[in-house]
Amino acid sequence: MSNARSRQTAATRTRPTAAPRGSTRSPRSTRTARQRRQTRQRTYAAAAALVLIGAISLGIASRSSSEGYSTSSSAWVLPHLTGGGKVSLTSLRGRPVVVNFFASWCQVCAGELPTFAHDATLLRGRVRIVEVNALETGNGPSFAAQFHLVRDTTAVLRDVGGAQGDGLYQALGGSGSLPLTAFYSASGQLINTHVGGFDSQTLAQALAQDYGIRV
Repeated sequence: MSNARSRQTAATRTRPTAAPRGSTRSPRSTRTARQRRQTRQRTYAAAAALVLIGAISLGIASRSSSEGYSTSSSAWVLPHLTGGGKVSLTSLRGRPVVVNFFASWCQVCAGELPTFAHDATLLRGRVRIVEVNALETGNGPSFAAQFHLVRDTTAVLRDVGGAQGDGLYQALGGSGSLPLTAFYSASGQLINTHVGGFDSQTLAQALAQDYGIRV
């Protein structure tokens, strides 16, 4: 009798205890579920950001269109950088047109703008040189004033549309770097574009090649 009771007690002590209901998930599976939730949250946040950016870009483009501006590379219409009014590519036909993009943060622009201003005065009546402020994050008008662009060039304009005031810049193939220069024929046809800076020699070569004009 004593031996049977001892075996029963030992069996009771060694019997495995059942895990409480609801606690069968391992720490690894818990981490996996948490990571999935975090991934979904990041995906939703990224999608919301893209929708917001699209809405802002659409709003800017719609506003530019309603104001009578256009960033078409073949028929652009842009406002003056300072003051009122606007200038169109069509209004400049009859002479070759050089469109040079700049921004106050662009050091290469600062290096080439004196050349453009100087050549604009020499070429007056033969070539129209238009400066366009794009991708601006600082004070574009103040920067342009340092080089007397309004006085010396045909026009100083402000790019519109896009996400950063760069609608025409993008239409001409711009991808974030400045300067960018576009060369149009006297009839308003785009001849080519150039990414990077000019000095007096390379600009003279470009004008001679595209227009047969010597500075």
